[in-house]
Amino acid sequence: MRDMEDSVVHVFTRRERAEQMAQLLQEENPRMLIQVTEDIPAPALARALKKKSEDEKETTSKESNSKND
Repeated sequence: MRDMEDSVVHVFTRRERAEQMAQLLQEENPRMLIQVTEDIPAPALARALKKKSEDEKETTSKESNSKND
């Protein structure tokens, strides 16, 4: 799945979670074709993992700041 803001592909580490998300999105958007695939080009995978890492750092930073308040 692509993020509509930055066009980065969402990557799930668990196939079961990806299939659940695909099913939910398919139910919400019946005319849209939503598929789970393991065929992800290397550059797209690299961007997805970089974004995921940055998001995790941001979340950790926010949690640390809220604990210090």
